[in-house]
Amino acid sequence: MIKKFIQILGLSFSLTGIVCPQATISVTMDIPGAVEAGEEFDINIVIQKGSLEEFSRFQQELPFGLTATAVNSGTADFSFDRQRVRFIWLKLPAEGQVSIAYRVKVHERLKGEFTITGEFSYVEEDERKSVNLKSGTIKINPSPSVAENLQVDVAEFEQVLLAEKEALESKYEIQCIRQAPFNAESGNDIIVRLLIYKKSMDKFAKIEEIIPEGFEAKSIDSKDGIFTFKDGLAKIVWMNLPPESGFVISYRLIPSSGKTINNLSITGQLSYIDEGRNIVIDITQQDINLAGVTSENVEQFLASVQSGVAPPPPPKDTSTEVKEEPTKEVTEQPARTVTESQPLTRQPETRYSDIPPTLLLPVETGIYYRVQLAATHKLVDPVSIYKKYNFERPVKIEFHDGWYKFSIGSFAKYSDASDFREMVVTRKKISGAFIVAYQNGTRIEVAEAWRMAGRD
Repeated sequence: MIKKFIQILGLSFSLTGIVCPQATISVTMDIPGAVEAGEEFDINIVIQKGSLEEFSRFQQELPFGLTATAVNSGTADFSFDRQRVRFIWLKLPAEGQVSIAYRVKVHERLKGEFTITGEFSYVEEDERKSVNLKSGTIKINPSPSVAENLQVDVAEFEQVLLAEKEALESKYEIQCIRQAPFNAESGNDIIVRLLIYKKSMDKFAKIEEIIPEGFEAKSIDSKDGIFTFKDGLAKIVWMNLPPESGFVISYRLIPSSGKTINNLSITGQLSYIDEGRNIVIDITQQDINLAGVTSENVEQFLASVQSGVAPPPPPKDTSTEVKEEPTKEVTEQPARTVTESQPLTRQPETRYSDIPPTLLLPVETGIYYRVQLAATHKLVDPVSIYKKYNFERPVKIEFHDGWYKFSIGSFAKYSDASDFREMVVTRKKISGAFIVAYQNGTRIEVAEAWRMAGRD
């Protein structure tokens, strides 16, 4: 009868949080009402256990984005795993009151409110009983050092982490890198370039960049994306991405009076749709030169960045900066020439008439390679620009994809073009030179040239 009465009391306790084995057991919690993202705070627990000394456990669940470490575990064994805090006693201390504490680290991107409760469970006369802790609410104030578009409500943080993980594992292998902004050659404008590597993805995508107050953004080259700037947000939207596996976009920032590049800090994200899921990835900023990077060399360029052998920061001249590719040592090969018996003629393209005939890139037969030195939006005289380099071969011009492109040499073998490019980079100090491929006078991707002619 007495045992039955105790069982009833035990059941009543598990519901109300009050039980009387040898004495009344209660648990109280001390927490702050508000904390700041990126900071730490302590949770203090006091257990009034009376004469209870058997096996016991206290546990609490923390939302994703919070991590815990012990501050005062006393004789208990502390653990934090899968967002669960546990204090376990094989035998409680003799004192009637037990105090424990642990420290919580708040992820810097969090904001919002969460509720925290807990449970103290123990064994009495071979029965498991528990006290449910009265819940408390903590508000997370967003960190002032984290951009608003990067802040995440604590209730959604797990889903955001999952989405970001899926983005990293996306079949498209999406990457977006911002070249460290730099001053234009003249005036006060600041140039911003972004490399988007999206492989085969060709659907909707959007870039959003948060621009500090005191700067106005205007598009330079958005690759057919819709560029807008309003309330400090530069946005580029594509209903269908360009066909290239990788491409570079650019915009310029116009500083207001008193603002310089030293006042500039940009944060941004690229978002796209992958099988119905909205994937968002952060744009990273690096001291690399994105000038001239295209689908023809983007993979080699990214490989060099990942290996730590990236090009140096770009010069201020925005008209002649160019791209990098990997290479070897120099062995010059004679360039092939076009004879009168060759029937091929170049198909006319807008603005080819601007190029003097003596400087126009000739059409050759078969698969061949050249070394591109630069690309500009305005036609310039390569003879005067490259005179100081004392090239034995002439620099020729073609108009391609809206750019005047300057290249040199003609090589039947990729290895010979690679050797010549290495000479251009190491001896002539034109660090952005890279290899381009042609078939019967038409540009093709280097990989396609390898496939058709063999990589030698």
